Amino acid sequence: MRHDGKKLLILGATPYSINVIDVAHKLGAYVVAVDPVKNSCAKKFADKAYDADTTDLDSLSKIIIDEKIDGIFVGYSDVNLPICKELCDRFGFPFYATSQQQLLNTTDKLLFKNMCRKYDVGTVPQYDESQLKNINYPIIIKPADSYGSKGITVCYNFDQTADAIQKAKKYSKTNQIIIEKYLGGLDDVNIDYIMQDGEIILTAVGDRYVNTEQKGLSPLTSSVVYPSKHLDKYLEKLDGKVKKMFYNEGMHNGTVFIQSFFDGEEFYFFEMGYRVGGGQSSLMVKEMCGIDYVENLIHFALCGKMDDRVLSDIADPAFSQRACSLVPILRGGIVGNISGIDEILNLPECVNITQFYQVGDEVVTSSIGNLGQSFARIHLVADTWESLNEAVNKANSLLHIESSSGEDMIIPGGFDGKPLLDRA
Repeated sequence: MRHDGKKLLILGATPYSINVIDVAHKLGAYVVAVDPVKNSCAKKFADKAYDADTTDLDSLSKIIIDEKIDGIFVGYSDVNLPICKELCDRFGFPFYATSQQQLLNTTDKLLFKNMCRKYDVGTVPQYDESQLKNINYPIIIKPADSYGSKGITVCYNFDQTADAIQKAKKYSKTNQIIIEKYLGGLDDVNIDYIMQDGEIILTAVGDRYVNTEQKGLSPLTSSVVYPSKHLDKYLEKLDGKVKKMFYNEGMHNGTVFIQSFFDGEEFYFFEMGYRVGGGQSSLMVKEMCGIDYVENLIHFALCGKMDDRVLSDIADPAFSQRACSLVPILRGGIVGNISGIDEILNLPECVNITQFYQVGDEVVTSSIGNLGQSFARIHLVADTWESLNEAVNKANSLLHIESSSGEDMIIPGGFDGKPLLDRA
């Protein structure tokens, strides 16, 4: 499918948008990027860029009229989803979500858990504030409607809960929080689906590994490995229920990602997104089976169709190859020197690096404990578990990041590749 001469508006010009712009250009589209940050990095790759708030309907509407836009790509942020839906309704553009309620159900964690319960899909055990003196710890307290691991605290006793509740409410637009049993130590499993004209298609199941070096803060992703060692169990236990849930909720086009825990017998969902995920699993899925979520969502934005191909004929979550993303986590401070990026890009297994920090950038205090500490997403694909492990070790040994004072900024506890050898 080509989109020669069509104009695509992208909401947000963060490092994530660089890949979106590249894919849109390859499909023949003209790209207009909007971001409130004046020098946001992806703007230089767009055909035209505006410094504007991506939640300002009037400003965006004027850009759409002036630029004769044909469709909108919502990007990687939950914040932009309702705005994109409203703009698409206003101008008659295709948008995969058919109602604002679908977006609420998939971004608000409380509503998401209620939706799961309706279809007998397991969720993480939950408490309310009145129970905090009489429950077993640790627990995790987080905003009901935030993303990017913001406002999350792991509490090991009752005395820590008051500050954690205040922090979570600070990051919630609705002043709502979720208190859950902390399931750290259980296997963490990510799940992707793509929807095409009512067919709900499982595209990937991956094992998420986390860095737990920062006690009391939310564990941060250090790697996601595909395919998951729990794929067969997921297909047996939950795939059918989840497909029924999305179909009955009218989610017939688009892509979703889900985060869950697995205790050896049951899966417990705790979060999802009705959009492309920040882990950029699509880059690895594309390499392994030819399905690119970003490309599909651009297609839908510009012509109302996910693909000319029948995607269920192509999808294969078992994959014949092996893949993982590496996510180095940084300490606070100013980045003084980065080395090894070019060498990692030259590894035959490296399909992409999305880099969030450059020399001179600062990892600020407000980024500690959330995805703002992530230096990059390094995506690797290999033919065997052994060769993937070798690529992980090479990448880890090549990457060096120093602060402006010469200190190592990479926090220990990152993914070392050893679990890959257990799969060999």
